[in-house]
Amino acid sequence: MRIGLDCYTVSHLGLTPADSLQFAASLQLDGVQFLEPAALVPDLAPDRFKQLRRDADALNLYLELGLPSPNPFGQLSPPTAPIDPAERASWFRPHLEAVAALGLPHARIFIGNRHDRFRTDVPWSRQCEAAAQTLRAMRADLLALGLRLGVETHADLTCDELLRLIDTVGDDILGVTLDTGNLPMRLDDPLLAAERLAPLVVMTHTKDAVLAFTDRGLCWQARPVGEGCIPIPAMLDLLHRHNPGLNLSIELHPRTYDLPIFDPSWLAWFPTLEPASLAAVVHLAEGCERRFADGSMPHPTEVEALPWPERAEAWITRSAAFLRSHLPTS
Repeated sequence: MRIGLDCYTVSHLGLTPADSLQFAASLQLDGVQFLEPAALVPDLAPDRFKQLRRDADALNLYLELGLPSPNPFGQLSPPTAPIDPAERASWFRPHLEAVAALGLPHARIFIGNRHDRFRTDVPWSRQCEAAAQTLRAMRADLLALGLRLGVETHADLTCDELLRLIDTVGDDILGVTLDTGNLPMRLDDPLLAAERLAPLVVMTHTKDAVLAFTDRGLCWQARPVGEGCIPIPAMLDLLHRHNPGLNLSIELHPRTYDLPIFDPSWLAWFPTLEPASLAAVVHLAEGCERRFADGSMPHPTEVEALPWPERAEAWITRSAAFLRSHLPTS
């Protein structure tokens, strides 16, 4: 298992793709995951992707890449992408060809952002079905290019919804991009979700997180790997068992996110939520609160007082060191 960096973590630096590779190499990381093809090469010219591949190979770095969302109604959907599934699949073709030009077998996708589930203009169920229709329309291109898309746990889909999507579309063209820290944001028990998803994981966003109680319920905050409440070592064992060559791409960022679990109307957006899953998330928060109280873990308000550019590199370095010391060896 190799340890790399997702570029979102250092987006504040304004690095070019080549600079991003050099930055990762300077931190003795093993690779870089980029957002999407158009963020690297706006005109999607294959030759420029091949040059990036050569640059990465020269530094002995892995490359990973994401794609735009197949959800035509998502708030992060590209405004130029068609809504009709067949037309949207055709629009995706040069983006898929860019992934293939880099020699990659997998690409990350996501269905929505953390707000899309709660919209009233286009129900979440309709967004998921529209995304599934697009993905089914992309099947022929994905098979022809030998690509499998890893649907991210992007603070959008619950574990149940993600598995249902893969079952609907087919695990020959869909797998999972496991964001280790995001799982509690959709009220999934992190370890149980990882157990269910591990056989399908093809890519990762590797982060930790903490949960704190608020007047509305909980707040969530990303933390360096090994410094939160996510059972990272147990997850690594699960992931290694199913895919010992999996890359661990560190993704970290600032901000706290509101999880108003004390509001019944908010919980109603999770109609299949199991009490045991919610209890597991609350239990994680209780453990964090004990550590805030004894001073062994800083509270989210204390952490957010330090601007992101002043903590980003240290968080990356500490995350990589923790992962190196906990990588499964057999």
